[in-house]
Amino acid sequence: MDEDTRILIKVRIESSNEDLATARELLGLKRYRAAVNRAYYAIFSITNAVLLTKKIERSKHAGVEAAFIQHFVKKGIFDNEYGRIFDFIRKKSEESDYSAKIKIYEETAKRLSEKLKNLSRN
Repeated sequence: MDEDTRILIKVRIESSNEDLATARELLGLKRYRAAVNRAYYAIFSITNAVLLTKKIERSKHAGVEAAFIQHFVKKGIFDNEYGRIFDFIRKKSEESDYSAKIKIYEETAKRLSEKLKNLSRN
């Protein structure tokens, strides 16, 4: 792996850690919609870092999720649970960003936080 890729992976991991910490802080402030948004970007950044380990880059969010499932979940490198976590968080983020009818409640935000906590342990 070349040095530029190593640096980019490191930046993505740092970004993910920062977004995850921010999501937790926002949960504590009861800013649930914003917490969901930061949780999504935490998983998006770490997934991009994982893809870069195989020199895979995608320009669209759906492409990142699809590539992760294709190259890591379906091949057994990551458990199916990680694909489900990405999907769940993406959907909740889209709902909170684009649907005026959806309100992100504490329970949903805490479920997201737990899913991310489980993901970050591995």
